[in-house]
Amino acid sequence: MKVLLVEDEEHKTVDLKNRLRVHGVADSDLTFAQSVREAVLAVVTTTFDLVVLDMALPTFSKVRPDEGGGGLAQAVGGVEVLRAMQASGKRAAIIVVTQYPDIILNGEKVKLQNVAKIISQRYEQNVLGGVLYSFNTPKWEAAFDGLLGLLNARRSL
Repeated sequence: MKVLLVEDEEHKTVDLKNRLRVHGVADSDLTFAQSVREAVLAVVTTTFDLVVLDMALPTFSKVRPDEGGGGLAQAVGGVEVLRAMQASGKRAAIIVVTQYPDIILNGEKVKLQNVAKIISQRYEQNVLGGVLYSFNTPKWEAAFDGLLGLLNARRSL
């Protein structure tokens, strides 16, 4: 299963990568993007089975770890990735992972539990659901694992 992991925070990237490994995703099948630009380039040039998508992303990636740059995080950076997928005719299963209980879609606050339906319809994607990430807690891991299990069950049909 080819997976794109779109996340700009290192500790979340490590945690998510570890969960993906538990579910059998090999490092060779995993692509990383830390910014809107990297993610958009990845989705328009490669077909992924799964996109794990943070919604608040900087425009550009840092070139060096000591740089402060990358631009400010866009609260709707993930939406730009979804738009690029839709415009290029790419479809994938998507899991939204965020540290916020609400996200902004089309200028309106949307509860995380409603994100799957709204994004699936608006951007013509298969959004499995949203996960509220909280560092070092098992609740987000269980939610993420449940969505990966759902995806694996659908793939085996």
